[in-house]
Formats: sequence, structure tokens, C-alpha cells
Amino acid sequence: MNHYDPQPENNKPKYKGKYRIDSTRLPAWSYASNAGYFVTICTDGKKCFFGEVVQSEMQRSPIGEIAQKLWYEIPNHFSNCQIDSFCVMPNHIHGILVINQIREEDVMNPRTQEEDAMNRVSTRGDGERGGVTGLFNPMLSKNSLSKIIRWYKGRCSFEINQIYEGFGWQERFHDNIIRNEFALDKIRQYIINNPINWERDAYGGA
Repeated sequence: MNHYDPQPENNKPKYKGKYRIDSTRLPAWSYASNAGYFVTICTDGKKCFFGEVVQSEMQRSPIGEIAQKLWYEIPNHFSNCQIDSFCVMPNHIHGILVINQIREEDVMNPRTQEEDAMNRVSTRGDGERGGVTGLFNPMLSKNSLSKIIRWYKGRCSFEINQIYEGFGWQERFHDNIIRNEFALDKIRQYIINNPINWERDAYGGA
């Protein structure tokens, strides 16, 4: 995973000699707030369920295909959430989620889409927000990052265990709040380059 971490390692708490996966979460931050979030989720025991990297390219297994398919379905279930760069690796996934909460009185106002800085980030390529029903989705609500990830992990586990018993996720997930466009571009590039860096990955097969 060539783990991206903007925080100095010596400031991170350790658990059993290893850096805790939730160490960058901010206690005072509302994870339902409008922002971009860089999310990493590892498989249980970091087992390579999702495929393998061959010549710096990810070859997804049928399980990996499910993990990818369901990530792209997130906006269909949480219309306050957009997806950006994403990749499936052998034993983890990386993705950027952008939460854009909308007040009910602003649903009919086209200017709502211009108000938040993160709204200027194109996440679907078509300039639209939300799932297939867009702004008129009845599920418009203040869904938090944790709720979104809980749905994703649970749905993956359900569908994958239909074809392979024994799949599981690591209990927690890692996230970083994306502070600005510069950080967003840097994280996007990191995600794109993840397969290339697999051999040097601390979370890899070694």
C-alpha cells in the first residue's frame, strides 16, 4: 500500500508495536462534515483476497471485482457522497469519498452545487451529484463517513461470502481528511501509482 501518511510516524500511537490504523482520526471532527476523505480499508489479516499485481498492474479476482463494483455503487445509496479516485489492491482498497451535505431548502437551488469548495472536484465526469436520482433522492441526509464505510464493508462481506466463505475485513479503517486541492491531487496520484509501488509495500506479500 506504500501507506500515505501526512503525519510524522513518531507522533502516532502504537498498538502491539505497529501503527494503529485509526490513528489519524480527529476526535473533535464531525465525520458527517462536508469534506473529501482518503480512505483505506484492509482485509482481515491482510490476506490477498482481491487478486495480484502482475508487472505493476492489478489483476482482480472475482472477489476483487465485487469490491470494485460495490464501491462505485456508494453514491446510489448515499446521495450526499461522491466518489473520486479509487483502486483495489490484493489486500486493501484505497478511495476518495467526498461528502456534500445538502439542506432541504437548498435542494431546488442550483447554486447549492457551487457553494462548497469540494464541489468543484469532479467525481463522476458528468458534473452531476448523488446517485442515479441526483439531488432529488429521498435519502438526502447527514450520512457520516463511518456509516458509508459500514454499508460498503457489510455489503462486500455479504456478496463475497456467497461465493467464498471466510472473507473478512480488518475491523477498522484508516482515513485522512483532504484539506485542499493540492493534497487532493497528491492523493489521487498516490492511488494511481499504488500498483507500481506494490513490491515496496509494507502491506504487501512480504
